[in-house]
Amino acid sequence: MLAASNAIVLHCLPYSDSTHIVHLYTEEFGRMSYMVRLGKGKQAGLKRALFQPLSILSIQADHKGSRQLQRLKDATTLYPFSSIPFDVTKSSIALFLAEVLYRSLRDTERNPVLFEFLTRSIQWLDLAERGLANFHLVFLIKLTRYLGCYPNLEGQREGWFFDLQGGVFVPHCPPHNAWLTPTDAQAFARLMQITYDNMWAYGFEHSQRVHILRQMLDYYRLHLTDFPGIKSIDVLEDLFR
Repeated sequence: MLAASNAIVLHCLPYSDSTHIVHLYTEEFGRMSYMVRLGKGKQAGLKRALFQPLSILSIQADHKGSRQLQRLKDATTLYPFSSIPFDVTKSSIALFLAEVLYRSLRDTERNPVLFEFLTRSIQWLDLAERGLANFHLVFLIKLTRYLGCYPNLEGQREGWFFDLQGGVFVPHCPPHNAWLTPTDAQAFARLMQITYDNMWAYGFEHSQRVHILRQMLDYYRLHLTDFPGIKSIDVLEDLFR
């Protein structure tokens, strides 16, 4: 069956000299994996440049039954980037976020609300002129709403701990090791108030931003099954010094 959808590129890896496996998050089918021929120059096949991290595409694919790898027939750029591929900071953020999405989005069911959030966030990153240092942190917090593990701010008080395992603020130190100190919990609560529109106004020291990022990834590991370490975090931590 020939199927059409808009899609976001999560990951692309070589399978042979001319064939790649591309993992996409699609508007119509959720997460899907495709076999695709990539050509160079005048060779037959789609262009490798189409499948950069977080590229937004319009695709046509041959879907057959429940096979794990479908075949991608055609792909075109739906939203041409104006800055992400040409800006080292933005392309590093895109690489990191694509890896997080590749590791966290497992559902093969259609979720148009999540797809809308992702496309709007990617477009915002592409057009942003300030506030980039906090973008990935705000994105990670917002994404938890769609993953079903958004932290509970209800009852948050100054001097309280944050229980990473329970996703709630508590007045006493939890009886396990997955928690934030009151100081870190306050920074975490502050982060949850930030939006894309106002994040430029919030300043964090580089060491504090790195610390918050690692805490967020710990939170993901606690709440998402088989969520691994993120390899591209090292590149991201070197930014915004």
